[in-house]
Amino acid sequence: MKKMILISMALILLIASNCLAIGLNQYGHITNDMQKEDVKYSIENGIFTVRCDDHVFEGNSFFHTESGYLTLITLEDNVHSILRLYKNDGKLLYEETYQKIVNISLSENGKFIAFFDGKGIVVLKDDASEIKNYSGSIIFAVDDLGQPVYYNAEQKMINYRSFSTPLNEYPHQILFLNQKPVICTKNSINLLIDRKLNPLYTSKDTIFEVKVINSELYFVERKNCNNSFTFELYHYTDKESISKIDEKILALSTIKSHDTIVAPLDYGTIGNPFPIGNSYAEIQQYGYTPYLHPGVDFLGDDYQNVYAVKPGYIKAVLTTGGSAYWRIGISNENTSAESEGYLYAHLNQNSIPYTVEDSVQAGDLLGTLYPWGYYDFTHIHFGRITCSGSTWNGNWWTTDNPLVDVGNITDTTAPIFENAYGSNLFAFRTEGGIYLDPTNLMGEIDIIAKCHDIANSTWKIDVWDLRFKLHPASNPDSTIYERFSFAYDMPLDTYISGTFDEMVLYTLYSRDGTCYSIGDYNTRDYYHIITNSDGDSVITIYDEYENLNTSQFPDGQYILEVIARDCSMNETSASMTITFDNVSADEPEIHENLIQTVYPNPFNPDIHGTMCISFPCTDHTANTQIHIYNSKGQHVKTILVEKPVDKYTEIYWNGFGDQNIPLPTGIYFSAVVQEQEISNLSKIIILR
Repeated sequence: MKKMILISMALILLIASNCLAIGLNQYGHITNDMQKEDVKYSIENGIFTVRCDDHVFEGNSFFHTESGYLTLITLEDNVHSILRLYKNDGKLLYEETYQKIVNISLSENGKFIAFFDGKGIVVLKDDASEIKNYSGSIIFAVDDLGQPVYYNAEQKMINYRSFSTPLNEYPHQILFLNQKPVICTKNSINLLIDRKLNPLYTSKDTIFEVKVINSELYFVERKNCNNSFTFELYHYTDKESISKIDEKILALSTIKSHDTIVAPLDYGTIGNPFPIGNSYAEIQQYGYTPYLHPGVDFLGDDYQNVYAVKPGYIKAVLTTGGSAYWRIGISNENTSAESEGYLYAHLNQNSIPYTVEDSVQAGDLLGTLYPWGYYDFTHIHFGRITCSGSTWNGNWWTTDNPLVDVGNITDTTAPIFENAYGSNLFAFRTEGGIYLDPTNLMGEIDIIAKCHDIANSTWKIDVWDLRFKLHPASNPDSTIYERFSFAYDMPLDTYISGTFDEMVLYTLYSRDGTCYSIGDYNTRDYYHIITNSDGDSVITIYDEYENLNTSQFPDGQYILEVIARDCSMNETSASMTITFDNVSADEPEIHENLIQTVYPNPFNPDIHGTMCISFPCTDHTANTQIHIYNSKGQHVKTILVEKPVDKYTEIYWNGFGDQNIPLPTGIYFSAVVQEQEISNLSKIIILR
């Protein structure tokens, strides 16, 4: 009898301790102090790693599955994500790259993984034996048999197994209670039974959050009261009894006196030296594929408050990975048509006091910064975006650089130039990738400038815009040529295909073995190809093929001046003396004679079949080759020159590369190569 009493008391204490562990945090989210695990994140040899249970995994987001472990590599919205499954012994079981991974979640038994991949819902079994796709939205859950319940926004239906149930309201949340789907809208909690939605609870206020803990339902009701939210936590049992167990009040707003954009941290302060960790469209590469940074990183402190910079309507509250990647998308307009808005990323999920369909005012608290954990880099990733729909699922574009519009930042540090090539301030390169002596420049060349900016931090970031001028050395106060290079202000759309971003990246940045651009936590080198521009601020596919033609100027000495500005309009000018020498007495005679003609040009292989490359014969022609390069300076084709039979040698080419694969539309260069010396580049345009 005494033993039974002790067991009963132990059970009562256990139940009581579990109830005491469940409550509200200061932002109105349900917390459960009993659910914590020992996981450590780090970067080792440039690779994101996770340590758990004496295993080391590759990834920066982590989940337990029934059979082992799941990790993600998540970088930014415009970079593909890598998903990996590991067995319990730590061995890699499965690896796949996805365009995006939004709102990843697991079934209650941990056997199935579900996420939105940018097009629909993917359900993956944790042993990788089964993968299925469904045409759902970012609101879903998956049961212990791998069957998803999800909302189809176009059909306005809840889909589960083989049936559909109408739902005209947008569901904020879907989950399972004892393997029965629970559908939560703004004002109701419904249990899906026998193809019908059975109301468990309705409210005139907002159902803010719902969780199932230890097979019991908890939900939060949110009331809006004069610039504050009141959150009330309720416990719902199978006996349909509801008891209130906690309450929190959250003040929302600061003084709203700014009409222009202000920084999302320390709202309302004027002349604040906000530290910036990454700038807009800056090249990034953290051990994986390089990309352009689709926003501005304002550095802050762990759990620091983040505020709305403009009034708007919340269209998205989602994660593109694990806990560190929660974000809010806010439209400036209350419309389902395309509209502009702002993105706030790397928030603590449990600090966001809003749901989709809420509205905010400038200066309203949006949440707090997630502790980044790497290199003291806690930050808010801030971007100006555009998207459409009643809700946004992550397929947005960033439109331009918002930092230049922030009116309350103080930054007095001007951009800094570094030597680009040895002891030379700038580097000079042929279109074929050959670096030239600045005292002997000839033909069409690219000019590369290496520079960076500092904005109230120790991190090198990239500049706002670049331009350059040519001055005669004999009259340095006069300008004979001036061109605008580019501004870091273009839209970025790897969310859709990646082709535009890749074109922009290789237009802006040099990436060869000599001038190699990279941005990560340890190395930040920005080599800008300032001649890759037609002189306007719009970057197109044709800018990459622009250059400076030195033959358009008289031979002689010039002063090359490059000007860089940052987003606060601080400006730095750097200069060096160069020499154009297109008629050199020391140049071998063979170079003068081997002038190419290319016809037809542009060349369409489907219409013309072949193109003809011709040049005069010399005694050395039999030892000559024609090399074809693409616009990045990569060798794609070698054509052997046969023994000439006439005074001109003619080579015919079908537009195929060395691998006998048709080369795509673009600009290429043919070069005469004799005894490993390259001369006389000619531009070829292939159109298919």
